[in-house]
Amino acid sequence: MYALCDVNSMYASCEKVFDPAIRKRPVVVLTNNDGCICAACGIAKQMGVGKKFVPYFQVKDQLEQAGAVIRSSNYELYAELSQRLMETCARFAPHSNIYSIDEIFLYYGKHTTYIPPEGWLEHARKIRKTVWREVRLPIGVGMGRTPTLAKAANHAAKRIDGYNGVAVIDTEFTRKHILSNMKATDVWGIGRKLGARLKDLGILTALQLANQPPALMKKQFSILVESTVHELSL
Repeated sequence: MYALCDVNSMYASCEKVFDPAIRKRPVVVLTNNDGCICAACGIAKQMGVGKKFVPYFQVKDQLEQAGAVIRSSNYELYAELSQRLMETCARFAPHSNIYSIDEIFLYYGKHTTYIPPEGWLEHARKIRKTVWREVRLPIGVGMGRTPTLAKAANHAAKRIDGYNGVAVIDTEFTRKHILSNMKATDVWGIGRKLGARLKDLGILTALQLANQPPALMKKQFSILVESTVHELSL
């Protein structure tokens, strides 16, 4: 079983840890020279401000009208909180692999090897609550039998209604439910260009992709797509 722990809007969330007074306000983080937006918190995104890589001068007035808090990037702060995040998450599994500054995979062994006494769902909730209590970073936790399914569960945890930050794919029903509510391009490793080619074949959802014959996907695309399909279908 794998778990993927991923911070919601990492840079903006770190700024809120540093300054709790802005926790309930829209926060936008700029690049090193304050030229472009590089991150925005969920509140800012819901308000329609803070689109990434937009030049700051073009939206300065809009951000002011929205009452957004503007911060310059503080990579030392982000690195320090990232380390605390990784150390906290790593306590919950025998193996861990840092994937990026705001993502870490946990590995528990094969599904039948170990199951936490509280069950996978409560275990995932415990990780999320502990990170919030100790680091004050909001995270999504997704769990699945493969890294790709853990990524899909993490997508559901953060973006599909009803999961509220935690999702576990440990049954066929849950696997199909989550994958049917994801676009093919929401799958880890499936970009826009590849998604366009899949669309031409009538493959629009992650579940449709998972149902393809892996060997055919290898022939038409690559061994990486074959591996992705295989991991989605386990």
